[in-house]
Amino acid sequence: MLYSAKDRSYEESVNALLSLQSNQSVIVTWTKERRDNKEECTKMLMEEMRDYCKTLDIDLNRESIIHVAGTKGKGSTCAITESIIREQGFSTGLFTSPHLISVRERIRINGEMISKEMFSKYFWQCWDLLVKDFQTQLPNYFRYLTLMALKIFQDENIQCTILEVGIGGRMDSTNIFPKPMVTGISALGYDHQNLLGNTLAEIALEKAGIMKAGIPVFTVASQLPEAMNVLVNHSNQVKSPLAIVPSIDQYTIGGNGKIESIGLKGEHQLENASLAIALANCWFKKQNFKDSNEIFIATDNHSRYRYETNNYNVSQFTPLLKSIELGLKNCEWAGRAQHFTNPTHFPNMDFYLDGAHTVESSIVMLNWWKSIVKNYNNNNDTVYILLFNSTGGRNPSSFLKPIIQSINDKEIPIFDKAIIPNIIIEKPIDKKYYIKELTQATPSTTTPDNAASTTITESSTWEDFVVECYDKLSNKTHQCIPADSIESSIELAKELSENGTKNVKVLVTGSLYLVGGVLKVLLQEKSFN
Repeated sequence: MLYSAKDRSYEESVNALLSLQSNQSVIVTWTKERRDNKEECTKMLMEEMRDYCKTLDIDLNRESIIHVAGTKGKGSTCAITESIIREQGFSTGLFTSPHLISVRERIRINGEMISKEMFSKYFWQCWDLLVKDFQTQLPNYFRYLTLMALKIFQDENIQCTILEVGIGGRMDSTNIFPKPMVTGISALGYDHQNLLGNTLAEIALEKAGIMKAGIPVFTVASQLPEAMNVLVNHSNQVKSPLAIVPSIDQYTIGGNGKIESIGLKGEHQLENASLAIALANCWFKKQNFKDSNEIFIATDNHSRYRYETNNYNVSQFTPLLKSIELGLKNCEWAGRAQHFTNPTHFPNMDFYLDGAHTVESSIVMLNWWKSIVKNYNNNNDTVYILLFNSTGGRNPSSFLKPIIQSINDKEIPIFDKAIIPNIIIEKPIDKKYYIKELTQATPSTTTPDNAASTTITESSTWEDFVVECYDKLSNKTHQCIPADSIESSIELAKELSENGTKNVKVLVTGSLYLVGGVLKVLLQEKSFN
């Protein structure tokens, strides 16, 4: 049934958006169809998106697009790329997902999320046009936001549009432009296997679906051989010239200095930054020739770069443009290796937030956490808390296992309490579906991130299931409890500070939705939506 809005306010636009089919519901519904009928399903999905774009008068022949897929780091790569291009003086539009607090975060112009006024204006404009042509057969939540972002960036005359893939690549609603200016694929790993496949090769092929004939594509050197082989073969097949980005320490900045740190914390961000540098350099180079020469005025060797064959080399772009140096330094991306304090409301408490949610990203997150607690002591002055949950049917055991192992190896301190808060983004029926899928998985379908131990029983709630996974891994040597909400979880952590006499370090990880919910509480943003 079509949502009946009371008015055309921002609040009602959000309510109407939420009335559309949710992402989690789409995943559950489409899992079998998209796995078994890939070609037919892809054709149907892309035809639907083209029809929607036609209704909204979105020009799909625009060539200012930077398109990025990947399992880990794609959002950060997009954010760094946007920061660099904006520092060069171009107007930028950035579309990412998911959001942490406000849905408006997904659509950014010149680094800032769009206003409530702009959101509601374009939401209802798109709503009226789509309802007129498609009645109740409206696009789902993610596709609607994709269309809305494209409409905004086009009508606001944005010079550079950076699109982060939602899930996969080949069938994603962002994969609608036949000739983007450049594409990128960040580090690959296991995620969304129910949609993308159970092997790294299958997943890599889905990600490689954003490659386009004649359009350069960049990827990172850390790709596992199984994934890299697929990327190389597919790039040859579709004739999309592929280049592996160099290590960031090969670049120089003014005065032959090296890039030692960037705005985003964590060693892993340096690889994302290198990918972003290559994407930005390629985008700059493909501007009007005169403009390109003006951009690279201090780097004469840029003329040797031929994006048709993607013979990208550090010597062609070093020393780096000042805009790149500033873009790396000034980039911010909330919820990724973020340290947050609010002394007024949460005295003596430090929150460390990272939205890592895959096996591979858990290792990266863990290395960051190790660097934070490397000098921890055992004199009981500090209390360590873990706030964790996972979403979308991801196996919590796979994520938690390296954390528990590091505790056992005394690389990090024991968490005085692990708390599993209820995240209300999935319907109870979907949570039960995920529990059933994980507990009934057989050894033949087990991969690093899609199957729990068959000895775990089916729990009554998802949070109980996560607690059971944690207890099994830790042999119940660490206390782990479920909580009704994020707010109650933080209150529990606050109580452990013993009225401010102890320092509390809280690690928040496992889900960007969890990180966003915690940030909202920490910021005391009651009306931030």
